[in-house]
Parts: sequence; C-alpha cells; structure tokens
Amino acid sequence: MSIFKRFLPFVRPYLPRLMLAGLFVSGVALINLALVRLAGTLWDVITVQHDADQMTRSIGLFMSLVILQGLCSMGHSYLTAWVSQHIVADFRQHLFGHLQTLTVSFFARRRTGELLSRVMNDVAVIQSIVTETPIDTVKQLVTFIGGMTFLLMMNWRLCLLILILLPLLVLVAKIFGRRLKSLSTSIQDHTAALSTLIEEVISGIRIVKSFVQIQREETRFATQVNEMLRLTLHRAGIMA
Repeated sequence: MSIFKRFLPFVRPYLPRLMLAGLFVSGVALINLALVRLAGTLWDVITVQHDADQMTRSIGLFMSLVILQGLCSMGHSYLTAWVSQHIVADFRQHLFGHLQTLTVSFFARRRTGELLSRVMNDVAVIQSIVTETPIDTVKQLVTFIGGMTFLLMMNWRLCLLILILLPLLVLVAKIFGRRLKSLSTSIQDHTAALSTLIEEVISGIRIVKSFVQIQREETRFATQVNEMLRLTLHRAGIMA
C-alpha cells in the first residue's frame, strides 16, 4: 500500500479520468455477467419455450449488451492508456530532474546502462502497478461480487462451499504473489545488467575488437539473455 502513497502525487492530477476508467471496467464486468445470464435465458426460449417473439427480443437485448460492452471496453482501454502514459511521462521527468541533483560519487558507483534501464524499463513497470493493477482489481472484484450474487440466487449451497474455500484461495494467491514479486525484481535487475553490458560493449567496441574479445562478449550476453528468458518463463508459469 505504501507504494501507492508514494506515487499518489503523480496519480492525483489524473484521478478523475482513472475513476472514469474504473466505472467503464465495472460496466464491462457487469455486462459480462448479464450476458451469461441472458445466454441461459435465450437457450431456454429457443429449446423449451419456442417463443419467436421472446427469442427476437432476447437476441436484440443480447446484441445491444454486446455493443455496450464494446463501447465500455474501448473507453476503459483508452482512458487507462492515456492516464498511464501521462503518469510515466511525468515520473520520468521527475526522475531525470532528481538525477541532476545527485552527487558525482553516486554516478561513479553506478553504471550508465543501469541508470538508463532504471529510467526507461523500471518506470514502465511502475506504470502497470499504479494504473493497470487497480483497474484490474476493480474488474475482478465486481465480477466476483456479481458472480456470487447470481450463484446465491441459483444455488446457495454451492455458493456457501465457495465462500468456505475462499480463505484457502486467498492464501494460495498470497504465496504466489510473493513469488511473482521476487521474480519481477530479479527480471528488472537482469534487465539493468543487460543494458549495462550493451552500453559497455558498444562504448568500448574498439577495445573489444583490438583484444579479440567478441566471442567472450557474445557469451556474456547470451548468458544474461538466457537467464532472463528462464526467469520470464518461470513467472509466466506461475501467473498461468
């Protein structure tokens, strides 16, 4: 929660648009639930009731909801992208200005490639945490509450069973979340190391060629890339 407090000054100017994006994504979640419910009703009308007028009205309502869902999804996607890109731009300017105030000894301890990676790559990750994660959380929360409401009306026993298992699911998600956080940090560190390696080789290409170290640098680069690939695939497996 502390990370959101730290980035609140960057989010605050765009909070109205972010809240509007949250409303759009909530609408998408609610319409998804309504479509599932309506699909069941439409199936009964077609296979059991054989009511042509009711079927026509249901299909018309279904198509209207699909169009409305598309409009809400488009609004959510555009607003989220608009807000996230503005936050990234503001934060990069702030970070670049902060770098100018640091002492020379700080730059002596840091490599250029690492600093470039922090400014470019790490800021992009922050974009996802600050904007996309809260929006996705709202969508999942609305979907869960709406789904449980429908399930409660249809079969309260099954709903009760899911609620009993919910703490276990939360515990599993928490364990995987910690692992994902650790992997994401490692991936960002390897990205910074890779940027540093590229910067070193390009800036010292004359030395590399003079001492015939091309094969050595290619091996170092391949090692970093393969390690990043391993970590990325591991994270993808956990997220799946």
